[in-house]
Amino acid sequence: ITVLIAMQPAQAERIKDLGHFAGLRTNQLVGYGVVVGLAGTGDDSEANEPSMRENYQDAVRAVESKDYRKAIALLNKVIDEKPRHPDALNYLGYSHRKLGDYARGVTYYKKALSLEADHRGANEYLGQAYIELGNLAGAESQLTSLAKICGMDCDEYKSLKQALDAAKARNAKQG
Repeated sequence: ITVLIAMQPAQAERIKDLGHFAGLRTNQLVGYGVVVGLAGTGDDSEANEPSMRENYQDAVRAVESKDYRKAIALLNKVIDEKPRHPDALNYLGYSHRKLGDYARGVTYYKKALSLEADHRGANEYLGQAYIELGNLAGAESQLTSLAKICGMDCDEYKSLKQALDAAKARNAKQG
């Protein structure tokens, strides 16, 4: 109702005044319509904004080139538009972890896993974070999850297993 009050009346033409129609009707036809602009037309400043998909792809490239701050900025735009995006949350976790913010990294991994428990990347990276934090039991738990998700031959399992074995070997030498 508020929208209707705030709208200015549009200029309208009667259809019967626009052309000649044979066979006049005795009952009157009435119709109403709303005309809106198409996306990307007119003076829409958001039309030049990159799409969520473009931001995500640019963020992945930023992660691959180790520009984690740029990745975080782009991934935050993705999450603003689609908060339940497990891949974006996983990359946010990865980027924060690589910048040394383990608490935030672990939080994002856990959010990704709450949306998609079988997310191989988030399971592996959470395990890697646990190793870096000295929580080998937590890393072992993620390794067990990966074994159930993709078996012992998937890249994520192999990578986490190698890191966990190396951490255990370091601890054995020190202890």
